[in-house]
Parts: sequence; structure tokens; C-alpha cells
Amino acid sequence: MAQPDIQELQQATAWDADGEKLGEVSQVHLDARTGEPVWLTVPLGLFNTREHFIPYQGARLDGGDLHVAYTKDKITDAPDLEAASELTDEQMATLREYYGL
Repeated sequence: MAQPDIQELQQATAWDADGEKLGEVSQVHLDARTGEPVWLTVPLGLFNTREHFIPYQGARLDGGDLHVAYTKDKITDAPDLEAASELTDEQMATLREYYGL
């Protein structure tokens, strides 16, 4: 699979595994070694104030739509991490464990 254009990902609308619209992709977190997308964040919840991390693994970009491999419920229940900065190894481990990666 060709590496997606990061700008395309940041402008995409995310959809969950059931086809429910999640919203606009807010941030794309890249692997420090490979430069490939690893995590995406999408603001969900009341007033879209909380950023939720979603694994890029299993996602499919179709035009301006990004279809992720997880349901909205699974994403909503993910660990609440600060999305403003780079993820620490510990935060990534927590997310990988939660999503079963």
C-alpha cells in the first residue's frame, strides 16, 4: 500500500467500522523512524472537545473519506491522552494494548 499524503489524511473525514461518521481528522502522528502514519486523532464527544486516538493500521483512505477499522464505541472508550504533543512510549504502549495491536 502506498504511503498516504499526510495533508490528505489531515483533511479527511473519518468514518468508523460501521460506517458512522466520526468527524474531521485533527492530527496525524507519525512513526519517528519510518515517517509513516501510526495514529490519528479525531475530536469526539460534547462540543468535540476531546481528541480520541485511532490506530491508522487497517484504515483505508477513499478520496476525502478515511475509513478506520474500529467502532465509535471502541474509539470513545480509548484511554484519554493529551493529543497536543508527541506520544510517549508509555502512551503508545497503553494505546496498543487497548486496541490489541
